[in-house]
Amino acid sequence: MAELCIKVHYQDPVRDGIVTTFKLLFPFWGILPFVFALMGLSMGLVSLGAALTHVMLWLLIPLLSLIFLRLISSHQILMDKRGIEIPGDFTQGIVKSRYIPWAEVSKVFVSGDNQKTVVLMTSKDNLAVKLPASRMDVAELEKLLVTIDLLLEKGKDESLKELALTLKQNKDENLGLSYTDIWEDELKRRFRPASFMPLEKDVLVRNGSLKIVRPLASGGLSAVYLASTQSGSLVVLKESVIPEGFDSQLQEKAREMFAREAKILMQLSCDSIVKVLDYFTEGGRSYLMLESVTGPDLRQYVKQHGKVRESLVLDLGLQMAEILCFLHAQNPPVIHRDFTPDNLVLQNDGKLIAIDFGAANEFIGTATGTFVGKHAYIAPEQFRGKATPQSDLYAMGGTLFYLLTGEEPEALSASDPAAKVPVSSQWSSLILDMTNPDAAARVTTAEVVKARLTLIKEGDAAKMH
Repeated sequence: MAELCIKVHYQDPVRDGIVTTFKLLFPFWGILPFVFALMGLSMGLVSLGAALTHVMLWLLIPLLSLIFLRLISSHQILMDKRGIEIPGDFTQGIVKSRYIPWAEVSKVFVSGDNQKTVVLMTSKDNLAVKLPASRMDVAELEKLLVTIDLLLEKGKDESLKELALTLKQNKDENLGLSYTDIWEDELKRRFRPASFMPLEKDVLVRNGSLKIVRPLASGGLSAVYLASTQSGSLVVLKESVIPEGFDSQLQEKAREMFAREAKILMQLSCDSIVKVLDYFTEGGRSYLMLESVTGPDLRQYVKQHGKVRESLVLDLGLQMAEILCFLHAQNPPVIHRDFTPDNLVLQNDGKLIAIDFGAANEFIGTATGTFVGKHAYIAPEQFRGKATPQSDLYAMGGTLFYLLTGEEPEALSASDPAAKVPVSSQWSSLILDMTNPDAAARVTTAEVVKARLTLIKEGDAAKMH
């Protein structure tokens, strides 16, 4: 799994002006050299050998120009566990980007009263690297501050926390979350030291009754495997781990919740929902054993085929609504908690299967105090640990948006596909209503979603007659 690299967009008005000017002058440095070289060759003004030499020399002009353009086009601050890479800043007379290991950062502080600047002092050459806050929007600045706070072990001045607190206090009161809240959850989850290592091929689990065939996915504190039973049939194992050191009472509460959720899921009987076959705990790890379902998930489908035509999205949407109608009609209602493109498998016959419930994610989150999930599809109330059936409708709305546009929805925001692709007003209205961050203004039930999708289908059928 690739190491997480945090990217922060950083503006430089001088650099941006040079890049824009270069692009506007492309006909002069990119086209005219070829024209002159070819004219000289075609008119016979020089010998063939000399003409070829001239052509090669003329080729150097656009080539060198493109190299120069590439060198100055960097506009991102990059951060990982080892250090920070800062792009060139023409306003400070710095052309090349520079990489600074965290070990060489002696101090980081915020200077200025109204015009804030984040300053990194280096121990190696005692340089002061300045990052004006005005060069970043609020979300990017918060991302920078949170990442520095998590990855830099020493040398953090109190002024960093003061600026982060000021930004956090300017949060959206309707959502109850700032960008800082989201990034703290995500970065702590991804960078938290943990002893978790995915199981390797041929490892035996469940008292030797299951053999790991191969890992399917892993990340954070969980993994998914394809495994074989003693009879040779294939199953899917979803593994969740709570690292040592967390509160023992919270760990026990999480395990109880995991077992309760697993028992409920095992009682479900629906052809469109993956069958939960068993659950068990072994070696400090908890497992859900699921039936193996073949076919691409909706994310894989979109990556292979691009955005999906409306008629197919309509069919898939009706199937999604049926699945949620079934889950939410249980007593008590079953909340999927992870109703996203990654967890909806499209079989060859066009049938949609919901897989990989979010019970394991909630299990980890309860014990560790960190949020686990796909932020773009998570309703604000679910971020606050209060998932409801309407949270699944929010995720379904984001999934419909992804299918229609081929793009991820924006986290904690209402999604409008009409802003990206031409769709009917009915589609736009439905998805906006499903993804409203305010649960009180959101579509109330899966039955309502199903009815509105049916109206869209009937309207499409009427147009064809």
